[in-house]
Amino acid sequence: MTKLVEWVMTGTLFLVPWLAIVTKKFESGFTREFYAQILLLPLLLVAAFGFISVGIIAFRVYNFNDCQDAAEELKQQIEEAKEDLKRKGFKFDS
Repeated sequence: MTKLVEWVMTGTLFLVPWLAIVTKKFESGFTREFYAQILLLPLLLVAAFGFISVGIIAFRVYNFNDCQDAAEELKQQIEEAKEDLKRKGFKFDS
């Protein structure tokens, strides 16, 4: 099952009961008492999703690791490539 199918199924499982309550196809004491909160629930969920996403991104950026060995290896490979290109006649400006 792809992520798209998972998100569509989750959205459908949330949207169908929410629409039934908002259009008053389903009523109970609870839905009458908390109608305003139920009406705003999708906006609150989108806001919560946004805050959680920003938190996860900030946490992962904060914990991003440097790879000094890989950086040194890459610098060495760049120098080797420059030397190879010089032997083949390429001239560098710097």
